[in-house]
Amino acid sequence: MRLGRRYLSDSQSLYPLPVDLPELNRQVLRTMLLVNVFGGPLCSPMWRNKPPKKVLEVGCGNAYWSALCHKHFARQGHSVSFTGIDIAPVASQMKASGMKWRFVQHDLRKVPIPFKDEEFDLIMVKDLSLISSALDLTANLMEEYFRCLRPGGQMEVWDGDHTIRMLLAHTPPNAQDSDSEEEDQAQADGTGTYIMTVQTPFKPAQNQYLTDYNTWLTKVFHSKGFSVMPCTSMASLLLQEPELTDIQSRRIAIPLGEVRWERGDVGSSAKGKEAEAPKRILTAGQAALRHTALLTVVQYIESLEPFLREASGKSQDEWDRWYGDMMDDLLTKNGTSWGECLEVGAWWATKKAKPIPKTKPKSEPPSEKSVRSAKKAIPYPPDPHPGNEWKPQMDLL
Repeated sequence: MRLGRRYLSDSQSLYPLPVDLPELNRQVLRTMLLVNVFGGPLCSPMWRNKPPKKVLEVGCGNAYWSALCHKHFARQGHSVSFTGIDIAPVASQMKASGMKWRFVQHDLRKVPIPFKDEEFDLIMVKDLSLISSALDLTANLMEEYFRCLRPGGQMEVWDGDHTIRMLLAHTPPNAQDSDSEEEDQAQADGTGTYIMTVQTPFKPAQNQYLTDYNTWLTKVFHSKGFSVMPCTSMASLLLQEPELTDIQSRRIAIPLGEVRWERGDVGSSAKGKEAEAPKRILTAGQAALRHTALLTVVQYIESLEPFLREASGKSQDEWDRWYGDMMDDLLTKNGTSWGECLEVGAWWATKKAKPIPKTKPKSEPPSEKSVRSAKKAIPYPPDPHPGNEWKPQMDLL
């Protein structure tokens, strides 16, 4: 227990978040947010017509994602078997909701994980960038996921960056290359979010409270070996795996409130991209989604309070004042109006199918006639100038 919050008692664990009801509620809210932003519980189009039979949710928590995915496929008339694995047994009673559910309590730092080879059609890895700082453990876990995934099955990863940046005014990219890109852009337009590409412009956060948070979080995470921006390296991590193919992704920026440049409030001297950026009036649903994203950020700061307060050097009274002022600024004064946003992403890839071994044609015993012909065959005379056919090439060398 620290400051009234319950944390893992394992002294070897680097996991910085509490394992109590408020944190579980934050994770539920975040999962609900991502499902709405991505347009469903899965980003991969592979399962639209043929759902998976067996699904593994790694680090399942209270298995809210599995429950949403179960409802998604049940509405289509499909029955899917779900398995969850986590260090804390908070999702062991999901069968009561009508799911085909199995829970396995296991510490993911200990490999191998207790599943058979090629057991699952789909493995979901969600918000697990804080499991361990060790790159070798990450590699070992990846190998375990591939071992448990059947050839032709898929792994999908959802995560988000932990620090906050400011999204600048820009024109969204044209989505004319494929139907999926048009669909993704339509989803972003409908939710009031922005598709991220390598050209999407960002700057450091303008809000002073989020700047403080970024500074302290970076200090804490560096001491534990965590990355504050895991989304930037996820694609390269998957590309290094020889067992994966057809690697795809979606990166989304979710503004934490109404942004000034969206409504044209950037000053009379606005030029260039700020002046040309499309104006947007938020619907009630879009405003609610952004407020939900902001709530998850505020709740995340609250969950990390013991570590952030230590990094800040503040006393408990000083922290309480800072936290109260931050809540007032972000939640009531639209302190994120410059464009501060939550950056999230989804990546999915297919495990390569096993190559079909080539079978040699069966050899038949030679017939008696062919044996007699071989005996009568006259051998070629020896070459009178062995090696001369290579002489021109040798001269060139």
